[in-house]
Amino acid sequence: MNKTIIGLTFILLVLPFVMAATDTNNVDDIFKINTEVEYVKPCFNNGTYCSGSATCNFSVFKPDNSILVNNLQGTNQGAYHNITFTVSDIGIHKVDMTCVDGSLNGAETFYFEVTGSGFNNTSLFYILLFAIPIVIMMLGFYLTDAPMVILGSFSLTFTGLYILFNGIVGIKDSTTTWAVGIIVLMFAAYIGIKSSWEIIGDN
Repeated sequence: MNKTIIGLTFILLVLPFVMAATDTNNVDDIFKINTEVEYVKPCFNNGTYCSGSATCNFSVFKPDNSILVNNLQGTNQGAYHNITFTVSDIGIHKVDMTCVDGSLNGAETFYFEVTGSGFNNTSLFYILLFAIPIVIMMLGFYLTDAPMVILGSFSLTFTGLYILFNGIVGIKDSTTTWAVGIIVLMFAAYIGIKSSWEIIGDN
């Protein structure tokens, strides 16, 4: 039984980090899903801010490359230009910003990420998310303490639910991340039920 648990634990720890390597875009900003975003970026010409007459347009693309904002002119605030929109899709979004300042013009591309929490879900975050319940369960097995193992399985259950609702490192779909979330939940249920059964069997 211990070899099976160690093998399944290894698989659970490796899967999220394989998926985490699928996106290498540099993310400039992170926003929380289903919130109104005030997107702010400066306009520069030769190392100085653009003039008060400069205009900058923004186009925002969702993770599936559909258009969220189509060539919307930003408000010139002097030091920066800004637009406001609502984000409703988890994942990496691309922003194309084009500016015209008299005879000068330019373009720049930015990326921002939308997450369930509004925080950067880096690989380190997922290491902690998986490591805490796994360490608790392993300690429980080492000490042959079934209640501690059950506690670890509860923690792993919350990890599985987080993956179902928020995806993994900006990726959320009905095939990959959903499947990983289901597998984590089933593994947590198996450990919890098995440990509970052993406690009942000893009484």
